[in-house]
Amino acid sequence: MAKIFWTGTDSLMLVDYSMRTFRKKVYWWLFRRMIRVMDYFIEGHYCDSELVAEHVKEFGTRKPVVVMTDALLHTEKYPKEPHDRFTVLYYRPNGKDKKFTAWLYGLDIIDSLIHDDRLSGVHFLEVNGQSNMRYVFPYTDFYVRPNRHDGASRLRQECDIQDIPYYWTTNNPNVEDAIKFILDAKENNKI
Repeated sequence: MAKIFWTGTDSLMLVDYSMRTFRKKVYWWLFRRMIRVMDYFIEGHYCDSELVAEHVKEFGTRKPVVVMTDALLHTEKYPKEPHDRFTVLYYRPNGKDKKFTAWLYGLDIIDSLIHDDRLSGVHFLEVNGQSNMRYVFPYTDFYVRPNRHDGASRLRQECDIQDIPYYWTTNNPNVEDAIKFILDAKENNKI
């Protein structure tokens, strides 16, 4: 029997798609109707985090909602490589709806961090879904992910394996908190 797997923002669109453009609102309205029909024919809904599961339940599905972990791509710890600048990693996805993607991933926060004088000695390193993290993690000292909504971020979980500290949010990110986390990590790192 079929299952539906939910990660991140698709589940948010079940309960609130008000921030989307008109064209995308039509798409998500149709998507919600399709899920209502599919709910009769599936075994259950599988989610990558409790937050995602809450949205699926709030939507009012009939079938069971189960939280399960997503498979990670980088489960081995890579040795650190020497580098001369404190490096902060951030994720900039390639979304078609640029305004929504920027809102969701807190790209306004990241851009503020990059241009903040308090972080002038920090090197910011951008990755996307095509980046080979095997070659990035050894040079990364901190990860910043100021999302306004997020499931079980795979990259954040991989940072746990790599012993890379991070600033991660699933709502209400702000520049001041991110700067504090980055400066504390930089002080502890001694780069």
